[in-house]
Amino acid sequence: MHDLVHDLARWVMGEEFLLAGNDGNNGENRCHYALLNDGSNLLESRRIRALRFMGSAEIHFDDVAFACAKSLRVLDLSECPIRKLTNSIGRFKQLVYLNAPRVHNAVIPDGITRLSKLLYLSLRESSVSALPKSIGEIEGLMYIDLSGCKRIEELPESFGKLKKLVHLDLSECSALENISKFMWSLTDLKYLDLSGCRGIKELPESFGKLKTLVHLDLSECSASKNILKFIWSLTDLQYLGLSGCGGIKELPESFGKLKKLVHLDLSKCSALENILKFMWSFTDLQYLNLSSCYSIGSLPESLDGLPSLQYLNLHGCLREGENDSLMDSISTLSNLEHLDLSFNKGITALPESFCNLRKLHTLDLSYCENIQKIPESMGRIHSLKTLHLQACYRLREEPVPHPSTSFVSLPRFHVRVRDGESSSNLICLKDTNPPELDIFWLENVRSAEEAQGIKLMDKSNLKELWLSWSKGAERFVDDKVLLEKLVPPKSLHELVILGYNSVSLPTWVGQQNRVTLTRMEHLEELSLSDSSRMSSSWSINYCPKLRMGPLLPRVVDSLAIRRSDNVLSSWGECTMSSTGASSSSSSSSSSSSVRVLTPITTLIVEYSELPMQQWRLLRHLSVLDHLEITTCPDLTISPDIIPHISSVKRLVINRCNISSLPHWFMDLTGLEHLRIDGCEDIRSFPEGIQQLTKLQTLEIYGCPDLKKWNELEENKMKLAHIKVKLRYLPISSVVTSMQLFC
Repeated sequence: MHDLVHDLARWVMGEEFLLAGNDGNNGENRCHYALLNDGSNLLESRRIRALRFMGSAEIHFDDVAFACAKSLRVLDLSECPIRKLTNSIGRFKQLVYLNAPRVHNAVIPDGITRLSKLLYLSLRESSVSALPKSIGEIEGLMYIDLSGCKRIEELPESFGKLKKLVHLDLSECSALENISKFMWSLTDLKYLDLSGCRGIKELPESFGKLKTLVHLDLSECSASKNILKFIWSLTDLQYLGLSGCGGIKELPESFGKLKKLVHLDLSKCSALENILKFMWSFTDLQYLNLSSCYSIGSLPESLDGLPSLQYLNLHGCLREGENDSLMDSISTLSNLEHLDLSFNKGITALPESFCNLRKLHTLDLSYCENIQKIPESMGRIHSLKTLHLQACYRLREEPVPHPSTSFVSLPRFHVRVRDGESSSNLICLKDTNPPELDIFWLENVRSAEEAQGIKLMDKSNLKELWLSWSKGAERFVDDKVLLEKLVPPKSLHELVILGYNSVSLPTWVGQQNRVTLTRMEHLEELSLSDSSRMSSSWSINYCPKLRMGPLLPRVVDSLAIRRSDNVLSSWGECTMSSTGASSSSSSSSSSSSVRVLTPITTLIVEYSELPMQQWRLLRHLSVLDHLEITTCPDLTISPDIIPHISSVKRLVINRCNISSLPHWFMDLTGLEHLRIDGCEDIRSFPEGIQQLTKLQTLEIYGCPDLKKWNELEENKMKLAHIKVKLRYLPISSVVTSMQLFC
């Protein structure tokens, strides 16, 4: 379809359009519009009006390539690397539009001032430190974008001659210090962005003469406090951004004169204490952001003065004990579409009146840790699309969507199939892009196409993903087939999969950085491939049939193995041969293969029934730093394993039924931290423990006899160089990690 549209456009425009590349096909002499990816060839058309360069070729304006382009009106260099603008830019006398971002000029050449017909100029994100002093000679300029030009310290006085200027973007011009010389004269200015201009400390009173100003952004700008003196005079203002202006403590009553205000951003104004004086007067206001305004004493109980409000953000700014009447007041905002109440611990419930918000499509209650009740009637709001409930730990029950609605509860999403329907509600995730997503009851997905339809790979905000099947549930789609359609985006940091029942996993799982696999009773294979990521963290829980070859030699920050003895005993059975192919071998020292050592820095083993001697994994370690062993019956090993664990600096032994520390303990000459937790039968440390000279801390919990041994004066002398912590009850008796996963 794309090719058909392209061909149709070429046919309609005929000879007026030139698409040329590095094949030298720039010979058309009657074209008006050109899209080029190579500037080294001659442009022979004298009729060229619009020229856009793409690709990687550098453009030099003193080349003869532009000699014929006398009638050029539009020059777009936004997608090619421009190293330098020269005086020859002034040859394009008819130029109206110049888009040249990221140029490397320190000073823009005076030749640009000869472009007397120029209306649009963009030099955003350039290395420019100064503009031509005579820039004001381009009197017709209406649009200037200098955003991100962080080296500009001053604008020339002639800037004040740009009487027709309508749009001026100086955002993130952090070195700019003074604009008072010219600002008062820009009487037609409608759009002004000074956000991030931290060098501008004060605005002159003449700023109030900008009567036509419609859009003003002073976010993160040091001059924001000063403007409150004359803000009342900007009566046409519709957009006002004051985000991050921490010096603003109070808004004056004159603020209420901004009757046309539509968008007001006061987020992160942490010192702001009161907004009651003006709130009632903003009848046209559609967007109000008070996020992180922690010092606001109270909000008006009546919001009747904001009948047009569509977006309201109260993230983290509500005090405890004063919210019941405010919640009822919010319910009167009949046009409200987006409501953010996240990070407000004082909210314990939402009133039934919230169901009156018939246009509400997004409600964020994330980290409202004390909320216990959401009205069931919320499930009948037809417009509601997204409900964020992350970390709402005390919420008793989530509202269930009514059959006539289809809102998405995030980050916990339960896959359901309604009576009489042939597909699940999974497709409701299609238009969401949350940072965290937990998908439960995947057994209810009716087809692999449903999973593909949510376009998980396109959710660029996604950082944490949980995928879960219920234990023993019947499936409509094979787990592996389904999982192959749920490839996450590159932005993902953590992946958790629970209840998967196929024998192997898709290869994309092995390419993730931080992975937890839990309750996979049938899983036998796990393919781990080398990737561009330098480190990873894996947790394998209750995967009793899983057998593994070695990880390819990349750093593994952490590997946790719980109730998965085959992983411990089979590690390295599939080795890499000299030809690079994998092969099965009964011995890791086979002459036809090379043992692959894995640089695991942290190894955690819990609930293993195998003697430690049978942990084949240990023979494939190279730089183990932290070793933690929980509820394992036999910690005896052979001498050939000791070199692979001798690098351990931190050792933790939890609830192991042993009467003494294993013999290899004394070979850990680099040991710095030791914790013994819940090993009640250990009565003493071995002789010579004082020879572990690098040991700095010793923690003993729930080992009464070992605690008594440590309290004897002769033994205190042996451990005089060590910081000792003693506690009778074991830390690990409170909760185990297995209780969290199984």
